[in-house]
Amino acid sequence: MRARSTFTTLVIAVMSSALVAGCGSDSSEEGAQDNPYDLITPGVLLAATSGDQPPFSVVEGGDDPAGFTIDLNNEVAKRLGLTTEYRLTDTSSGIQGLSAEQYDVVANGLGVTPEREESILFAKGEYWSTTAALTEKASTVATMDDLSGLRVGVVTGTVQVGYLENIEGAVAVEFASQNAATSALTSGSIDAFLVGGPDAEEYLKQFPELEIAASSPVDHATTVAFQHDNSALKSAYDEQLQAMVDDGTYMEIYSSYFQEAPQPQLLDIWPGLA
Repeated sequence: MRARSTFTTLVIAVMSSALVAGCGSDSSEEGAQDNPYDLITPGVLLAATSGDQPPFSVVEGGDDPAGFTIDLNNEVAKRLGLTTEYRLTDTSSGIQGLSAEQYDVVANGLGVTPEREESILFAKGEYWSTTAALTEKASTVATMDDLSGLRVGVVTGTVQVGYLENIEGAVAVEFASQNAATSALTSGSIDAFLVGGPDAEEYLKQFPELEIAASSPVDHATTVAFQHDNSALKSAYDEQLQAMVDDGTYMEIYSSYFQEAPQPQLLDIWPGLA
């Protein structure tokens, strides 16, 4: 799947194939056996994550990433016999990195959209969310339409950017991270912050002066993503998620982060959760 051809490597490959042919062995088959999931480094799942998307991916201080998506990803990797290495990067750069073959997976709570599906490959949905408008409690915002004419923060590369484009008159202010957007909201630099519902709930715990002024259901699942042509990793990943649903591990992890029951749309993806 990974084309890494230069003149030098091509010459080496031709010479090597001639030597191998004389020995009667098939190096391509051996390579596939050593790296069945077509990883950048065999045996290592290289994962990009933002670390500022609670409760999906969080990094505090020098700690390792934690969160719902991280826990699921770690368990899948463990069951596949892989070591996981994380690289901190924002969502937009992580998606671009998949196309550039810098990462094997982006382990954030990514919304599955047709636009993204043109360039990356998604696992089956791990969560079904809402979009929330986070504001200060003194705000008069009560519906999404009330964001018209206001400065609304969104994180670059997220599905909320597209959502806000459909609210006539709303002025988008893009940020590289959720933490930056939340800081701008609490300082009064923006009037609202559009973010995923579970993420908004986590920020309410940190900032009692904020509230969810309005929310709206989404039309897509949230999950992790892979390089567009890596169907081997996607299939193996989905199989392990199914096994975790079947043995109760999935719901155990889910319940440690969310109090509400899974949305009906998530039950459609994983009937075993019911």
